[in-house]
Amino acid sequence: MNTEKQYCFAADSKNVRISGRSLCENNIRYLSYTNSFVEFEFMGTAAYAELISDLTPPEDIFRAWAGVCINGEAVPSKVFKLDEKKAVYELYRSDKPEKVRLRLMKLSEAAFSKMGIAEIRIEGELLPPPAPSSERRIEFVGDSITCGYGIDGVWNKDVFSTETENPIKSYAYKTANKCHAEFHYVSWSGMGVYSNWVEDTAEKPLDDWLVTDIYPYTDSPLERSFGRTDFTKWDFSAYVPQVIVFNMGTNDQSWTKHIEDRCSAFCEKYYAFLEMIRKNNPDAYIVCTYGIMGTDLLEEETACTERFKKEHDDRIKFVPLPVQEESDGIGADWHPSEISHEKMSCILSKEINAIFESMGL
Repeated sequence: MNTEKQYCFAADSKNVRISGRSLCENNIRYLSYTNSFVEFEFMGTAAYAELISDLTPPEDIFRAWAGVCINGEAVPSKVFKLDEKKAVYELYRSDKPEKVRLRLMKLSEAAFSKMGIAEIRIEGELLPPPAPSSERRIEFVGDSITCGYGIDGVWNKDVFSTETENPIKSYAYKTANKCHAEFHYVSWSGMGVYSNWVEDTAEKPLDDWLVTDIYPYTDSPLERSFGRTDFTKWDFSAYVPQVIVFNMGTNDQSWTKHIEDRCSAFCEKYYAFLEMIRKNNPDAYIVCTYGIMGTDLLEEETACTERFKKEHDDRIKFVPLPVQEESDGIGADWHPSEISHEKMSCILSKEINAIFESMGL
């Protein structure tokens, strides 16, 4: 690198477009949630980022992964693993100066190793931050399915790793692209509204850290890892989605098991979370969806959606998903393959495009 040509800058809103819930701590911009990113434009020949990661858990299979999209690429042209606590990574290089729009995206989910941007360096001239490419905005609230868990793995052969987690191939990213929409994620593997995923031998629900503990905040898991209990509230005016896709229940069903009182408790928690979504997003259309990994709670979720229509408003619908088929391939830990995610995205994008069109978008 020719350091004499370099211009260094922080990943703040003066220099980059920030997409996704993101905290800045000690001058480090943390990208935690799936497919959160910073984007910037420059005229030059190269770009680098000084990135930090905590390398926890210590196993290599839980490392953070990042991707780089150049000039509007939907699929990252560069994907790399953060395997050092602090290092400089080359993001882009060209033989001649060019105008470049560069997106640096966190691919691995928030549940595992951190990714923080300490500094961005370019060989060239930084241009003003780019504007969003679309007025359409979707928020995805979900669990491992939304995170793209296991897509690049094979059932009964591979176990989870952040390397086999591929949100670029997931239904959420595919749906956003099919709808030509901006996107935000609030997703976490194993998470539920009543109980997180539990073993068959569990004697009580796992309810100490649910979606209700992360949704109201910018990044409560990150702050909790810093030892805090007073979390920064998310500014819901910072990103106002017209459509919110809510895909949960798969982990709850590991506890409910068709037991009546458990299913009833799930319904109340699910309904209460719908009310939380509406309170913070008064004008959004809520698309509830579920079923790709099992339909145990299909009746309950459908009933909750209908109840919400009667007691609140009709800007909500339930979209059932077909259970994945082995003929389409199964990913790591029985998670959906890319073919199954593609089918999900076709179903959801048809519904959501119709909603956007009804809004005049």
